[in-house]
Amino acid sequence: MANENLNKLCMDESNPMLNAVVRCKHGILLNLQTSWSKLNSGRRFWSCPCYGSKNCKFFRWRDKEEVDPRSSFILPRLVNKINELDQELYIRQVHIDNLRNSNLLLEMRLNRRLK
Repeated sequence: MANENLNKLCMDESNPMLNAVVRCKHGILLNLQTSWSKLNSGRRFWSCPCYGSKNCKFFRWRDKEEVDPRSSFILPRLVNKINELDQELYIRQVHIDNLRNSNLLLEMRLNRRLK
């Protein structure tokens, strides 16, 4: 049932907000985005790519309606998983860098002994 509602929300061609042409003060055509924050999971919005810089303050929510429960449940968990994976990737990259440095040191020592 929730899946049907989510599909309807995403595929509702009669919803004028899904086909709205929204531009910021720079004239940039903005894409409809989805919030991944804990507070507003699943809410749709438009924001200028220059938001926060160049004195651009353009930000607009698509609507004021409540977000479906499925999105509110899933999106924060996906954000947490992405953060966990980013942390794991960072740790592995540091480990790889340490191994490369160790290998370089071993090669340098070996070359010195061979000379």
